[in-house]
Amino acid sequence: MQTEREEFVDELTQLKMERSKRRQRKEWELKMMGKCITWLIYAYAAGIIITGLRYIILDKNFKYEGIVEDSCQDFKTLKSVNDQIFPLLDELTYKKYFKIFRVNLENECPFSIGEYICTSKKCVICTCNTSEIPSNWLSPTSSFINQPKDNFAFWDTERYLSPSEWIWHVEDVENDKGVYVDLKLNPEAFTGYQGQHIWDAIYKENCYQGSLNEMCKEKRALNKLVQGLHTSISTQLSEFYVDLSTNKTYPNYPLYFERVGNHPERIRNLFFLYSVLLRAVILATPGIQNHDINSMSFEEDTRSKYLLNNILSLGNNQCSKPFDEQLFFNQITFDQKKDYQRYIHNISRIMDCVECQKCRVFGKMQTYGLGTALKILFSESPSEFSGKLKRNELVALINTFGKVSSSVKSIDLMFERRARFYYNLILTIGIVGGVFIIFMVAIRKIYSEMDKKIQNMFKGIPSDNPQKANKNTKSKRD
Repeated sequence: MQTEREEFVDELTQLKMERSKRRQRKEWELKMMGKCITWLIYAYAAGIIITGLRYIILDKNFKYEGIVEDSCQDFKTLKSVNDQIFPLLDELTYKKYFKIFRVNLENECPFSIGEYICTSKKCVICTCNTSEIPSNWLSPTSSFINQPKDNFAFWDTERYLSPSEWIWHVEDVENDKGVYVDLKLNPEAFTGYQGQHIWDAIYKENCYQGSLNEMCKEKRALNKLVQGLHTSISTQLSEFYVDLSTNKTYPNYPLYFERVGNHPERIRNLFFLYSVLLRAVILATPGIQNHDINSMSFEEDTRSKYLLNNILSLGNNQCSKPFDEQLFFNQITFDQKKDYQRYIHNISRIMDCVECQKCRVFGKMQTYGLGTALKILFSESPSEFSGKLKRNELVALINTFGKVSSSVKSIDLMFERRARFYYNLILTIGIVGGVFIIFMVAIRKIYSEMDKKIQNMFKGIPSDNPQKANKNTKSKRD
């Protein structure tokens, strides 16, 4: 009997030890689950607070306040004008006459600025076949360069001409080297090409050096025009960003704020460029209206003239003098005009160093468009002179104006996209985080209830007190 009692006590002791360990493990599990839920609540609250504060202090839009420096109009007026002009201008650039640009892609890079190969297929462009080009564009009467006088290469020999003899020359293409490119079949977009070395060369070789605040307005203007052009191109690459791994195009607002949005002075330079281009188009109104827009498509050409007239009408009625070239350039010297011409020409030549064909086409086109605008502004009689614009000059001017207009339009869109992202992030954290915490609390509650039920199942087991257990055992045996 004594042996049986000892064996019974040993089994009971072992059972109590196992029960004690299981109880400790359950308590530890419930405790850890409680701590996890607590830390999740802390993280949830921190995420809501940090994201909420970020959203509150975030600039929801660009502050269109004051006059555009060195311009004659305030930001709000220019933005309002652009809101009206942009839809018309955007449609116009899709018309045949204005979407086909002639460019020379055979020029060799004249500078030693390093080689950066573009390996993406997005860098390649498709040129137009001769059959796609209206025959009247190819006729001798509309040929591009027939007189050596018009070739910018003769600039060095002409630099000593008197002001009355000097003519602003915008770089053009030779008949046997230029190719036609459909700008809409080869849209400007992110290609993966890193062209910072190109811009470094442009700023180093073709801009006045020093602080903008210390420059005279004539020198400051050229630098701001180049910086505005850089801003516009960066905006376009962000607006039409291509994910090279998926081949999907979408607006990349983080890239935009990295390159443009976080630098207000760059947006201001963009508006300055816009005011200059708008003024050039307004000054050239009589000549542009008399320009022979003929792509051998009556319906398209009629629509093109309608859109162009509406753009010119809006510009003249809403903001006839966004930039006062007479006040601004009244003291500009003949040598400074030549500097402007040389810098624009050199920028175009630097664009010949761009290994990405698509980037080169749009870089040269927009440089050409800026040069055409300055050509109009520097003319003694812009309205009379603008009637002599070649097709390629007008196409470059309109498309450059269209690109800059699109970049101005993108400002609000980019700010809205960033604000919407943080707003959606707050909602996501609030909903997903809240649901997950509720789920964890429910799991802990269920686990705790199951543990209680298990404990109730063991209520018949003798107490952990050995003396009480022995008494119970003895009373049962008696």
